[in-house]
Amino acid sequence: MTPPELLTDDGLAMLLLCSSFGAAQPAVPDAPAPFTLSEWNQLARKIRASSLKRPAALMGHDAACLVRELRLTPNEAERIVRLLGRSGRVAVELDGLFSRGMWVATRADRHYPPRLRETLKHQAPTVIFGAGEIALLSHRKVAVVGSRNLDPAGAAFAQEFARRAVAEGFAIVSGGARGTDLIAMNAALDAGGQCVGVLADSLEHTIRAPEMRQWLLDRRVTLLTPYAPTAGFSVGAAMGRNKVIYGLAELALVVSSEPEKGGTWAGAVEVLKAGWCPLLVRAGQDVPKGNRELLKRGALALVEPRMPAAEEWVAERRTAPAEQDLFALRETPPTDKH
Repeated sequence: MTPPELLTDDGLAMLLLCSSFGAAQPAVPDAPAPFTLSEWNQLARKIRASSLKRPAALMGHDAACLVRELRLTPNEAERIVRLLGRSGRVAVELDGLFSRGMWVATRADRHYPPRLRETLKHQAPTVIFGAGEIALLSHRKVAVVGSRNLDPAGAAFAQEFARRAVAEGFAIVSGGARGTDLIAMNAALDAGGQCVGVLADSLEHTIRAPEMRQWLLDRRVTLLTPYAPTAGFSVGAAMGRNKVIYGLAELALVVSSEPEKGGTWAGAVEVLKAGWCPLLVRAGQDVPKGNRELLKRGALALVEPRMPAAEEWVAERRTAPAEQDLFALRETPPTDKH
């Protein structure tokens, strides 16, 4: 695919406004910062309520016009104008991105994963970058997550669960990190299945590994990240990608977790509160303490590494995408159902 095939005019405007992609390097000292997710959601509602209606309509207007149309301060309007003014540089960068085997999609584009948009709604990332077959993101997926340091029993559990999920037609979605993530993903690939890796950093570096390159070419693996392809690692980014993993999944399995510590615990607690998908936790006598604590908080116990019947749960929570609100998604209250 080429940039015009993936990015609509609205998508290009969102990319310019919500991502540092294509920013001058080294950074210009007074360069405007891209809109954060919460800032974009507020701006999107103003766009929807104005006569402009769509992000692409902001292009070509000066700051004075945006102040009038969107009821912004002069500084806010000038920020938009300057971010949109990067379109020439970003167009060149997009050509380079696609030539290196990567792609980009925004919440306003039809290739953006529909489940991610429908599940996370206003918390769905405004922009995602990826590599591999983008259509795989619309397939049925189960998430497998857990600690980096996994005991042999946990590793065997993750492997068997992944194999059975593949046998039932699911792809495995995980974070691609050492430990549980890679153990489950490798088991799925060995079983002839497909995987989605949600990265917290270094997409451009990751796709250069020979084995990964081959999986991408064979359409066995799709990678995506809500961060720029060259972004480095940060704890905040690792936490932020957790919701993307859960947002893509029909259901999720926590193989191993430490209580009140680490990304696996934080992500599991978040999904229990938000109700994005059913959360299963490996149960039994010798599981980590964090697993037992998650069960007390309402997670579903999984003693044997097999796929449960969660279709009814999933169907209750699946909603049709709101075509008129692709870029200005509504907030929904959290659910207490598990």
